[in-house]
Amino acid sequence: MANVTIAHPGAIGDQITDFDKQYAMALKIFAGETLTAFQRTSVTNGRTNERTIQYGKSAQFPAFGRATAKYLKAGDNLDDQRVNIKNGERTIVIDGLLTSDCLIFDLDSFILHYDFRSPYATELGNALAVAHDASVLAEIAKEALNETPNVEGLGTGGVITKKLAAGETGGINAATGKAIYDILLEGKTKMANNYVPTQDRYAYMLPEYHSALASALDFLNRNYGANGSILEGNVIRLAGFDIFECPHLTQGGADADNAGQGDGHAFPSDYKEKSPILMCHKSSVGVVRLKGLSMESGRRINYQSDQIVATMAEGIGGLRPEATFMGIIDDGDPVMASLMAERDARIAEATAQLQAAKEASVSIVVPTSISEATTEEAKVATKATKATTSKTKTTAK
Repeated sequence: MANVTIAHPGAIGDQITDFDKQYAMALKIFAGETLTAFQRTSVTNGRTNERTIQYGKSAQFPAFGRATAKYLKAGDNLDDQRVNIKNGERTIVIDGLLTSDCLIFDLDSFILHYDFRSPYATELGNALAVAHDASVLAEIAKEALNETPNVEGLGTGGVITKKLAAGETGGINAATGKAIYDILLEGKTKMANNYVPTQDRYAYMLPEYHSALASALDFLNRNYGANGSILEGNVIRLAGFDIFECPHLTQGGADADNAGQGDGHAFPSDYKEKSPILMCHKSSVGVVRLKGLSMESGRRINYQSDQIVATMAEGIGGLRPEATFMGIIDDGDPVMASLMAERDARIAEATAQLQAAKEASVSIVVPTSISEATTEEAKVATKATKATTSKTKTTAK
């Protein structure tokens, strides 16, 4: 009997001599979905100073100071007034091999009637994107707190704090949106004073703050010409910054214990719970890439499964403190606000009891301090009860 010709849609041409060649296109599609997911999920990819190296464990990023200008008078020598340009450098070390993988059991492939490989591919890309972003954002935050300039005279970043007005509360509202704008405006001014280029400036914030900007967009559009859409709830550009919302803003880098440098890109603990706004230039943070995002697939016979692995090798570090700032909105200490609310409630209750006691013609000593209010409440209530009882007895007689 003659051999039957069977179509192989996963093969390239007629190369079907082994499993990998027979399904070569399927693997590429899977890898493409992972790469697409990475590019779609990452908010910092392409917005840092990136270098690719072929080998080695680190890369140096030079930093140059500023030159000076002077007038030359007749007969003077340039050698006598020349001032050398100061230099510096920052070194970024490769963190290690960042991986994300999944193991697909054969029986699951046989039984399940829906496609799960594509969602798995997306999740592998998302995992690497979040890990990459979290590391970059942590380094941006550290650079904003870095008080040592790369070269003397270049300046440093810092923390910009804005306090909401009395009676205003933080949240998704116009007051918070206006405070965010004030922070961005001050950050823009400080960057200009540090001679940071006006192009490629970015601001990263939590979704709540991004929504707060959107809630104030009508006000901002009318008064400041913000580039955004109320219909979509987006704020694209404001005060010279491209605005990006990022739910993993303060998450910090993945697997800190096994990262190759520093503290594993941990986000500064003092600011992690303060909903920071990170403002930076593209040159604020550097990424050294030894191995870009790639996919591998292999057969695990002893598990009767297919293993699919996404990997990348890179290092991340701060470069320019003068081009990096952090913004904080002070909307009051929530713990203190709760205590103050409890105090106000006790005072209101004590005041009501005092009023009731006065109506009952009972002499009461008013507490001289808030701290006495709680202990006096019981006394007031007791005297008020006695007065009512005495009045009832008099009526009965």
